[in-house]
Amino acid sequence: MKWLDILSKLSVLVILFVLITTTAEKKDRFFFEYKNTKINLNQVKKIVPKVDYIITYKEDNSTDVFRKHSTLLNEKEIKNIEAALKMAIKSDFYNVEVLSYMMLDNEKVVLSHSSQYLKKATHYSVNDNLLQELRKYGLDDYQYKNLLQLKDKVYEDSQTFFNDVISYAKLRKMRWVEENIPQLGLQPNGAKFMQILADDAVENEITEKDIQTIIKDLQNSYAVYVGIN
Repeated sequence: MKWLDILSKLSVLVILFVLITTTAEKKDRFFFEYKNTKINLNQVKKIVPKVDYIITYKEDNSTDVFRKHSTLLNEKEIKNIEAALKMAIKSDFYNVEVLSYMMLDNEKVVLSHSSQYLKKATHYSVNDNLLQELRKYGLDDYQYKNLLQLKDKVYEDSQTFFNDVISYAKLRKMRWVEENIPQLGLQPNGAKFMQILADDAVENEITEKDIQTIIKDLQNSYAVYVGIN
């Protein structure tokens, strides 16, 4: 019986040794693999999920036109981004681009990157900003009253808009007029948007399906973070 007790205790010790060794080996092999990235998480001290995005549209504050936002990726932020995307798709113009990633200490691992969705500002009107600037330029009461006849009309062709403003306001085609009236017709946000936009930028309008894909990618990115944290 004594030998049986000794053998039994030895068996327990062997099993414990195997379990400890196996666990240690697994721990040493705890790598994060994503696409072409392989990182030993045992050597990582801090993991931070992040999202960078530019979602700018007509109804933005002027200071937010083409502003890049960089914040933590979490469920609340995903909902905020979804709401902003739904606003953008209804706007006269917009720019949308969303990037999600994780910072593993100083290593940046990109998880998703949307296409750039773009709709240019093409709605021109005789708006308050245009009227104020033309007053400063020297528009008299007679010219001002004539121009007011176009106040609620929206144009989608800049040349037609320009010609009508010139005609109704009785303006001469001078350099200041030719350079500023089309921009002023876009209102401040539209003018700023088009000034920042590259001349060769190509329109790529976003759809509801595109929005669903962006949100799904963000949810999957956050799930990756939760899975390894």
